Amino acid sequence: MKLGSEADSAFRVGIVRMILDGRAEEALHSLSVHFEVEEPDLQVGTVKRHRKVLAVYVHKEKRIYVSKSDLLRNPFVILHEFYHHLRASQTPRNEQVEKRADSFALAYIREFQQYSS
Repeated sequence: MKLGSEADSAFRVGIVRMILDGRAEEALHSLSVHFEVEEPDLQVGTVKRHRKVLAVYVHKEKRIYVSKSDLLRNPFVILHEFYHHLRASQTPRNEQVEKRADSFALAYIREFQQYSS
């Protein structure tokens, strides 16, 4: 599938819609199938040494932790942390980059905004 294709755009819009509708686990499942990686777990809670962040991906557990349940409806947070899972699944852990995770999440959100306007 080409980047920017109509099908890709519809996929991104659908992912953001699922998250906004409170179906973050379903969105993570769809993303995992799409990118052919193992699906990460999703849990509300905090992790030692990361108590002050909104969310964190723990590679050893293959789990995304969000600090508060309302963040389960935040597309930026969910997609940002999924990107960390995606990178950890495909490349060595030390190559994870916050800027790329932000860009990944924002690309989905921009597609959704264009579709919604």
